[in-house]
Amino acid sequence: MSLLAYSPRNRVLMPLLAAALLAFPSGCMGLAANLVNVIRGHTVKPVYAGLEGKRVAVVTLTDSSQYSDDASARLLSQRVVEILTNEGKNIKLVREDEVQQWRDRNGWDAVEFLDIGRGVKADKVVGIEMVNLRLRDGATLYRGRADVTVKVFDTESGTMEFRRHIEEFTYPTSAGMYTSETTENKFRKLFLGVLAARIARHFHSYDHADTVAIDAAIVSQ
Repeated sequence: MSLLAYSPRNRVLMPLLAAALLAFPSGCMGLAANLVNVIRGHTVKPVYAGLEGKRVAVVTLTDSSQYSDDASARLLSQRVVEILTNEGKNIKLVREDEVQQWRDRNGWDAVEFLDIGRGVKADKVVGIEMVNLRLRDGATLYRGRADVTVKVFDTESGTMEFRRHIEEFTYPTSAGMYTSETTENKFRKLFLGVLAARIARHFHSYDHADTVAIDAAIVSQ
C-alpha cells in the first residue's frame, strides 16, 4: 500500500486535484490520469520474484575485478544488498564482506557466479556484470555511464533463471555535474547508488510515484 495515499498532504491535495480534473480539456485527460496515479500510488510488481524466501548472494564483476578488489564492484554490490534488505520480501542477503572473504581465499580470478554463490552457501546468486564504466564527460563534467548485465542463477540446479541487459546506463541523463561542485569519489557513490536502485527494482515491488520522482530529479540535473 502506498504511503502517498494516506498522507496528510494528499488528504489536502485530493479535493484540489478533483477540482482540477474538472477543468482539464478532454485532450488532457491522460495527463490528469497520470497525476491521479502519482497521488494515489501505483505498485509495480517485481519482474523476477524468485528471490523470496531464499538466501541470496549479490556479486558484481567489472573489467578489473578479476585481478584485484575493485571499489566500484564492491560499492555496487553493497548498495544492491542494502536496498533488497530494506525493500525485498523475505530475502536473506549474504553480506558483501562474506563474498569478498571467499574471493580472498579462493583467488580473485574466481569469477564464476555459480562458484561464488555455492562457496557462500547461497540459494540464488544475483550476478552483475558492469563494463565500460566512465564517470567523466570531458575534463570538467561528471556524468556516469556503464553497460550492465544482470543475471540470477540457482546454485542447486546451476540454471540461469533471469537475465536483463542495461545498455549504456547514464546518470545524469541530460546534463552533468561540474567537477568544481563535487569530488570523483562522491560522484562515484551517487552514480552507483542510482544504478543499484535500477538493478534492485527487478526484484522488489515499488511505488511508481517513486520512479517519477527519481526520473524528475535526474532530468533536473
